[in-house]
Parts: sequence; C-alpha cells; structure tokens
Amino acid sequence: MVRLLAAILITCCLTAQLSAQAPKDQTSNDQASKDQTSKDQATKDAGSAGQTAAAPSVKVQFPLEAFQEFSAVMVGSMFPGDVRESRIYRSGKLMRTPGPELHNFIITNLSSDESYGVAATGCIHDRHAHVLSAPFSFIGFDITVESVAAGQETVDGHSCKIEDLTLSSKKFLKPVKLRLWEADDLKGFPVKVEFLRGFGHNPMIRYKNVVLEPQDPTLFIYPNSCEQSPGNKPGPKTGPGAKKPAAKPPASAPPQN
Repeated sequence: MVRLLAAILITCCLTAQLSAQAPKDQTSNDQASKDQTSKDQATKDAGSAGQTAAAPSVKVQFPLEAFQEFSAVMVGSMFPGDVRESRIYRSGKLMRTPGPELHNFIITNLSSDESYGVAATGCIHDRHAHVLSAPFSFIGFDITVESVAAGQETVDGHSCKIEDLTLSSKKFLKPVKLRLWEADDLKGFPVKVEFLRGFGHNPMIRYKNVVLEPQDPTLFIYPNSCEQSPGNKPGPKTGPGAKKPAAKPPASAPPQN
C-alpha cells in the first residue's frame, strides 16, 4: 500500500504541473529580451503591411471531447523528454491509465479531476487528475477554448489537419497552448499533440494503435471505498465556523490551614 501511495502522489498532480512557473533563468531571459522583441515586432508589423492576415482565432468546444470511447497507445506525456509507452482507455467521463508498475492502474474522472489508484494491495483516492490523462482531462478545469487553423501535414501515415488551441481557466496560472495533428482517417483524433511552452523543449505526445469503439466497462471498475491520500485529509478547521475547544474547569483552590 505504501508503494501505491507513493506512486499516486508522484504521478497524479496535474494541477501542479499547470500552475508551475517557467524556470527562473528562463524568466530572466524572457525579461531581458522583452524590449528587443517589441522592437522586432514593430519592424515585422511594418514589413508585413499589405500581406494576407493570419487566420483569426475563434472560440470553439474542446475538440477532444468528441472522443468519448477509445483505446490507444500513448507515447510521451506532459513531461519534456518522456518517451514511455502507456496503454490508455476512455469510456465517457472515465479514463484508465497505467500506474508506475504494470500491476496497478489509475482511473481518472475527467469531469471532477479525481483519481483512484488501484492495486492488489488496495485503493487510494486523490483529488487530482492523473498526469497521463492530459490533455483529455483539461475539460475538467472549466476551460475556454480558442482555435486557429495551422495547415496540413502527414504524421505516421495519417493526413492531418493542424489546429492550435489556447485553453484558459481560472485554475491555470497562464493559458495552456496546444498544437494538435488531427487525423482525417480517425475522425479527427489527434495522433500527435505538442504542448507549446514558449521556451523550447516542448513536451510531445503521440497516439498510435487508436481504436475508436466502446470499451469494456470492467476496465473502469474501482472500489467504492478507497483510502484518502494525505493531501485529501483536512486539517483542524479554523475560522468563524470552527468549534472552540471546551474550556477546562478551573483548578480547585488549595485547602486553607
């Protein structure tokens, strides 16, 4: 159970990933180049006068919500340089992803961003989406989506429409930018997703062996009662609604001689 608990806490916190700021050195570099970027942009704008304007962004529904039932092999994750392969499954609001060990798995509720880690030793409930459920789990963050068409390209033999998305949410430190390669022969399922971080080393995910059909419901079963992860357990309640500790009775007066 201890090993399962450690696995959940290490791999589940998608919210923390979205809230993380750029490294300090990169922030410094960005600030140092800000003035130069403004100058370059002014020059670029002047030079591009009269040219065809770029496609405007439009607000749309999150395109990944169209794929309610599927299985696929996921290569990579939100972590830069990750090349691990993970078999993933989705059925409605539930997504199944593997844990760090092959004999356990994690069920994420995409609507509530809760996860349930299941192993032979027990079950853990955590109030964060599992990181391997991204980008499908972004819908649980009550996002606003803007889309820009970005051309066509063939990826792994699939003719794809490229779409740039900007996801905004009150839960994000800053908007999340994605580039999707949507396969024409898979009804627009993205066979490639890039997280556009803006400072290089963009994380990349590829999806292969995609099967768009209803999934076995037994793959998404987890115990009704799961142990709460330490991060879920509330501490002592404070504030106006907190109960005050009972007053101790006064000590009895010492006997008089």
